[in-house]
Amino acid sequence: MSGPARSGTAPAPGSSGRGGHVPVVVVGGGVAGLVAARTLARRGLQVTVLEESARFGGSVDSRELGGFRLDSGAESFSTRSATVPGLAAELGLEAELVVPEAAGAWVQLPGKDLQRSAQPLPSSGVLGIPADPTDAGTAAAIGRAGVLRASLDRMLPPGSLATRPGVSLGELVRTRMGEEVLDRLVAPVAGGVFSADPDTLDVDAVAPGLRAAMGRLGSLGAAAGS
Repeated sequence: MSGPARSGTAPAPGSSGRGGHVPVVVVGGGVAGLVAARTLARRGLQVTVLEESARFGGSVDSRELGGFRLDSGAESFSTRSATVPGLAAELGLEAELVVPEAAGAWVQLPGKDLQRSAQPLPSSGVLGIPADPTDAGTAAAIGRAGVLRASLDRMLPPGSLATRPGVSLGELVRTRMGEEVLDRLVAPVAGGVFSADPDTLDVDAVAPGLRAAMGRLGSLGAAAGS
């Protein structure tokens, strides 16, 4: 995906060839566009991908910073599903997958002391949403006031947030657990994984089943922990 971008057509490996005379245009060579093009090509359609920039991959990119080459978009994927590693294996990229360090994911929070403002993300939960906001690691990241606010999640009724359509990840976390959890835990994860602000992400798209679990279990923390 890091090679020069161009428009073109090509049959995918293993395609049946049926329907190859049907032209399809995919606009955008980001990951979604590339996956869509591959899916269509494997069904035997003639696919042309149009990409405006000089490279494919969309938000999946890298940047030079302080002499280091760093990921600037999504740099990881969830292992709860075998979809991504399965796709990597199909594309011959299995050997390129790198297992993270055992120390887990950390977040650099605002502060003058860089060492003290670096905190590990909650070990339990999803997308930075803590299963237990009173956990010592979570408390260190969001502070005492943040813990008290986030703990209200256990007492608030699920309400319409569990069922109303069009709820963003930001609205859900802000309403249930407060700004500290949103700004210091969820927003960094959402930015790293989706290259997007939590208020622009539909929670059902990025965390399917989370709201249903919240309605069933009674709190966002319990849902994240499940």
